[in-house]
Amino acid sequence: MEKTKNKINAKKFTVSELLDIQGCTRCGICTALCCAYAGSSDIEVSPAKKLNLLKKRIDYKYSLLGRIFGQKELSEKELAELEKAAFQCTLCARCEVECPVNLGLKNIWLSLREELVEEGRYPENLDILKNMLLKGKNISFETNESRIDWINQVADIPEDKYVKEQAEVVYFVGCVSSFSPRVFKIPRSMVKLFQLAKVDFALMGEDEWCCGFPLLGAGFKEEAMQFAEHNIESVNKRGAKYLVASCPTCYHVWKHIYPEIAKAYMDRYTYPVPVLSDKLNFNVLHEVQFLYKLAREGKFKLNPVNKKITYHDPCDLGRSSGIYDEPRELIKLIPGVQLIELQNIRENAKCCGGGGNIEAVSAQLSENIAKIRAHEIMDSGADIVVSSCQQCVRTIAGALKKEKSKIKAMDISELLLESIEGGSE
Repeated sequence: MEKTKNKINAKKFTVSELLDIQGCTRCGICTALCCAYAGSSDIEVSPAKKLNLLKKRIDYKYSLLGRIFGQKELSEKELAELEKAAFQCTLCARCEVECPVNLGLKNIWLSLREELVEEGRYPENLDILKNMLLKGKNISFETNESRIDWINQVADIPEDKYVKEQAEVVYFVGCVSSFSPRVFKIPRSMVKLFQLAKVDFALMGEDEWCCGFPLLGAGFKEEAMQFAEHNIESVNKRGAKYLVASCPTCYHVWKHIYPEIAKAYMDRYTYPVPVLSDKLNFNVLHEVQFLYKLAREGKFKLNPVNKKITYHDPCDLGRSSGIYDEPRELIKLIPGVQLIELQNIRENAKCCGGGGNIEAVSAQLSENIAKIRAHEIMDSGADIVVSSCQQCVRTIAGALKKEKSKIKAMDISELLLESIEGGSE
């Protein structure tokens, strides 16, 4: 698509987002919190810089806001800076934490990416990501038929490998856990925990498609619609009472985005779209919520794990979904554990460097962000860092290894299973 040289269409942003863009006071607090800026020392990728460029470039043509704020244009250099800043961002939303005027920055960044994609101003690597997803329905180069190959290493599995037409619980594994060998232990641990608790659960096999957030996060919102429609219908037909997701992004999409995505489309476009908001006939839970529920019901016998453990809050589970207490309470249920908090926790937790498609855009920036978090973990004195996200475990484990740290990175499901299977000294 030919690149434009003028302004961004204001219709891509909600009224609230447009007001927020103009409401920035340029205090600089968001820049100090920005993980992309910390990992690059490049002021061009800072939130304040992006907002300043957006203020100049938004086209409010024929609108009241246009008459109020006026019309401006950006140079080609400024356009390139805006494109770079828009996609060199993990979408961690840490920039929102201490904003004195409560700007909804993450939604602005998503709308900006959508508009830049329409203009043809986005990194070419994202086309590879899009085509991979549209063709294979997952973020790997594997066929979707191999989505549950990881289960072959689990003992005592039935012939159908839990790919069933009916179940009380559907376990939505997610692309990273399904295709990245480094984190196969997460779905394997979840299956073993389901077995121990005698949970009636099903896997979707190749019927599970990517949740669609890599497309949404890249700005390909229209393409993501088919993933939402397919996944919802696939879970509904199994008559599930619960959908349980290990991935915080998958959880956030199922819980917060799927019910709203159709409405957002109907607000912005004139053509008909599927109405998804009334179709979720089941409860959506993250693994920490479901496992904590099972543990409190006495479904597991927990043995001591005599280790110093720290917890890393995933961005989409914490800041985006508000789940902070359940993982900590679940860890505390394990005898012998000494829970040590990191310097930056809960809503102020630093990103692991694995979000927002950043690895596809700038692998080095992703590594730099992960390194910063790894050093904070190393300074804690913990033996184990636990998270509730396969991407966080993968990026943090890689960063700790590069820093020659002996701290082990684990998912909370792995820690719980270790306790049940005998604990450790």
